Amino acid sequence: MQPTNQFTDQLANIDPVFIVGVVVALTLIRAALAKIKDPWARTISETCDTVNFVLILAFLLIRPFVAQAFFIPSESMESTLLVKDRLIVDKFSYRLHEPERNDVLVFEAPLVATDGQPNVDFIKRLIGKPGDTIQVKEAQVIVDGEPIDAPALGATDTHSYLRERMGLYPDTAVKLFPDYILVDGKRKVNKEEMAQVLGRSGAKIRIIPGQVYLNGKAVDEPFTNEDPDYNYPEDSDQPLKLGEDELFMMGDNRNHSKDSHIWGPLKRDSVVGHAVVLFWPPNRVGKIR
Repeated sequence: MQPTNQFTDQLANIDPVFIVGVVVALTLIRAALAKIKDPWARTISETCDTVNFVLILAFLLIRPFVAQAFFIPSESMESTLLVKDRLIVDKFSYRLHEPERNDVLVFEAPLVATDGQPNVDFIKRLIGKPGDTIQVKEAQVIVDGEPIDAPALGATDTHSYLRERMGLYPDTAVKLFPDYILVDGKRKVNKEEMAQVLGRSGAKIRIIPGQVYLNGKAVDEPFTNEDPDYNYPEDSDQPLKLGEDELFMMGDNRNHSKDSHIWGPLKRDSVVGHAVVLFWPPNRVGKIR
């Protein structure tokens, strides 16, 4: 099905200038045939009218102002959205009301996030709205009162260190909870097992999940693939307060997402629309939550 999907993606992203050119060309053809009375000329003229109507409706009215297909290019929203998922973006409703927390948004990424490349769309989840305060505290595992220092042990972060100790693939999701660690969204590893994995059988294990704090309160985020393995703001113990036109966007795959914790708050006018329905692949069709 890949060739069909590639064609669909190309069709959905046709340059509007090209569409206008086709409409003008068909209009000129229709005008040239207007004085010819033969049935074939009438058939071609009617076909031109029909094609023009469809092109104008789909590419010049619906796509810019109402809805548009979108393709997931990266793992940043796993496991809510997977690479190569295709979805519909509602571009109209936010003209009537403001986005809500936890909405999944498509937006034009700031230039700092794309190395200066303009007109690049990102997709992330809305975590903070204007006036909110945001703070992120990293995950920790404490063994007999001593926090694991992953970098000192040759790992980039706590999640990577746990994957190495458990013999997991680098892309396996590891999510920390106060009483256990969840592997790949399925297998629970309790504290006693963790002590053995860490080579410290019988040790007292304390698990502190990474948390996002919204207005001073830890947020329950069941949609995340992993809990965060970083602190934000990085160089301050104080939370970030969002301005009147600022949004804080985060990927559900917290430790594999180029989002606001890297490039900062998003301007409200950069929002393209609300990702509402996943339509491909067929076994994943449904509303995006």
